[in-house]
Amino acid sequence: MAVNFKEIIYSIKTKLIKPSLYNSFLKNERELLNGNINDLNLKKRQALVNHAVKNSSFYGNKYAEVLDDVGFISPEVFLKLPPLTRDELAKNFKTIKVNGVQKWHTRKVTSSGSTGLAVSVLHDLRFPTTSLQWRILNWWGIKPYENQAFIYRYKRSLLKRIGNTILWWPTKRIFLPGAEMNLIQVKKFVFKINKLKPALLQGYVDVVYEFALFLLDYNLKIHPPKMVWVTSAPLLENQRKIMEKAFGAPVCDQYGNTEVLLIAAECPNQTGLHILQDAVHIEYVDDHNVPVPPNVTGKILITDLNNYAFPLIRYEVGDRGQYTLEQCNCDIPLPIMFSVKGRQSVSLELPSGLRIKSEHLHLLFEKQIKTIREIQLLQKKDYTVELHYVPQLNVTTTHEINSMVSSLVQKTRNEITITPIKVTTVRVFKNKKPLIISELTR
Repeated sequence: MAVNFKEIIYSIKTKLIKPSLYNSFLKNERELLNGNINDLNLKKRQALVNHAVKNSSFYGNKYAEVLDDVGFISPEVFLKLPPLTRDELAKNFKTIKVNGVQKWHTRKVTSSGSTGLAVSVLHDLRFPTTSLQWRILNWWGIKPYENQAFIYRYKRSLLKRIGNTILWWPTKRIFLPGAEMNLIQVKKFVFKINKLKPALLQGYVDVVYEFALFLLDYNLKIHPPKMVWVTSAPLLENQRKIMEKAFGAPVCDQYGNTEVLLIAAECPNQTGLHILQDAVHIEYVDDHNVPVPPNVTGKILITDLNNYAFPLIRYEVGDRGQYTLEQCNCDIPLPIMFSVKGRQSVSLELPSGLRIKSEHLHLLFEKQIKTIREIQLLQKKDYTVELHYVPQLNVTTTHEINSMVSSLVQKTRNEITITPIKVTTVRVFKNKKPLIISELTR
């Protein structure tokens, strides 16, 4: 009866207080089920480019020599549009913003800069991403009115916590700030979870993983959620296994970033991430911006099809990844991409000028990590590398570490010295725990 009450109240509040959100959800699902997703994607790209050229001085100038007929943008012409680089985004915030946008229709956000140049964008609040979140939750059998638990990096202000409680009532949401994670706080959060029995546990990969380690180290048990939603960083399979063991629930890997929050997510089959192709357009290209074939790693270009306040068209987000033509055997009519394994801007640099990309290192470690909790590469100004690692409790890691060092020496052609160092925790850099921290000036 309590669940029915929550559903009724939640439905009434959504329809009366935020009808645009409810209508957006219904519209998105109708379009997904009733139309050809590729045709819909192309129509949205055409409309967005036309809008950007007419209303954004930046795109009007950028595309002036490419577009003869603004009225019709063919797939071939779209591929000729020069990508938007992070450097351009950082330097042209005011001119990318379209003319006449009301302040209350946007929210300014800024990336952390932990893996590259920090950039700011405007999110278009007229196209709520919550409707896409509901879609992903629905894949996992979770209703938006069910109780939810979140692990964020920092503690929210009292005013925000009160506002959140009122906004989502009668649904209850509980929070654990990752920056304050210790045994006392973890035990309090465990108590809250076991009392509320949330259907969803959601947070950034690194802090959710840290919470999982606390549970295993201290033999703490939680009521299993229906799904654990992680985002904001590449997910190693060893991390997934540890989290699923600690939480007794499947882990959903979701791809997104500060600039475009929701790009793709796993369904319960976990065979890849379904691209939200009615909301975004993803391209995979080589260093010359030529499309790469399936199952080949390329730079990722993102077009946010719903942001009319601050258009992001063929945006070189800085990630690298692969797509596949294979279809998931679920009923979701969306294409599949593989999990992003690294950033373009993050690499080990060798004296010879060679760079070892982060996705190659992720794949190397993913095959070898079995007894290591956390790992991080710290490159010094003299090119030497310290391999910082946190071992699991009561296990011997010597063989595994020696194997990693040997693989890294081979990968770096024996050009640099690699020293393994056992640590209690890896470094935090700009609120994250990146795989590579470099002291080399670029």
